[in-house]
Amino acid sequence: MIEAMGLTKMFSEFTAVNELSFQVATGEIYGLLGPNGSGKSTTMRMLLGLLKPTSGTAKIMGHDIKTEIVAAKRIMGYVPEEAVLPERLTGWEYVNYVSDIWRIERGPEREEEIDEILTLLDIKDASDDLIETYSKGMSRKIGLVAALIHQPQVLILDEVQAGIDPRGAATIKEILNGLRAKGATILMSTHVLEIAEQMCDRIGIINEGKLIAEGTMDELRVKAKGQSSLEEIFLSLTGGPDMQKIAEYLGGVQ
Repeated sequence: MIEAMGLTKMFSEFTAVNELSFQVATGEIYGLLGPNGSGKSTTMRMLLGLLKPTSGTAKIMGHDIKTEIVAAKRIMGYVPEEAVLPERLTGWEYVNYVSDIWRIERGPEREEEIDEILTLLDIKDASDDLIETYSKGMSRKIGLVAALIHQPQVLILDEVQAGIDPRGAATIKEILNGLRAKGATILMSTHVLEIAEQMCDRIGIINEGKLIAEGTMDELRVKAKGQSSLEEIFLSLTGGPDMQKIAEYLGGVQ
C-alpha cells in the first residue's frame, strides 16, 4: 500500500505539491493524472525518496519515507518519464548491473529471468547493442526490465508507455494487469487518458499541486456531472481549450 499524507513540496516561493493525500491499495492500479506542471512527477519523486517533502509524509507498505526510506526503496521499482541510462553499456549489461545492485544471485536462474523479460518486451534482439543506439521506446522498455527484475511489491511508473509502439504498450498493459493480480501496488501517471480509463482501478486528478477529484470512473462521472469519457471528465475538472482564442488564431474558423 502507498499512503500519502499531506505531502507538500515547495521550491522557493513556488508550491509544486500542496497538502496532497491519497492511498493506493495493495493489488490496485492507481492513475495519477493532471496537466503538465501539476505536480505528478514531483509527487512520485517524493514517494521514492528522491525529493525531500517540505511537509507531510508518506508510507510505502508501512515504511515511512522520512525515517525508513531505505526499507521502502528495497520494495519499489521505478520507471521515470525521462530515464538517464548508461549509454556505453549494452541493454544486457545494464540489466545485469541493476541485478547486482539488488544482490540477485548470479547464475542460470537469473539469466533466464532476464532473458524472459527481454523477450516478452520484444527487446531481446537489441540487448547486445549499446543503449546509446536505442530509440526512446527501447530505452523505456529496458528501464522497465530493470525496474521489474527484483520483483518489487510497489511499482511507480511515470509515463511508462510514452513512445512505445502499440504492441509493446499492449504487452506492458498485460504485464501490469498480471502484477496487480499477484498483489502488486501500482501507481502510474499517463497523458494517454484512454490507457488510464482502461487500466486503472481508481484515478486521482491533480491540478496546481492539489487533488481535485478521486475515485473510480463511475464516481468521477458523478463528480463531473455525468460526463462519460475520462477525457471529458478531465477537461471539465481542469479546464478545456480556449475555443475563442483558437478561432482567432485560425482566422475566425469555427
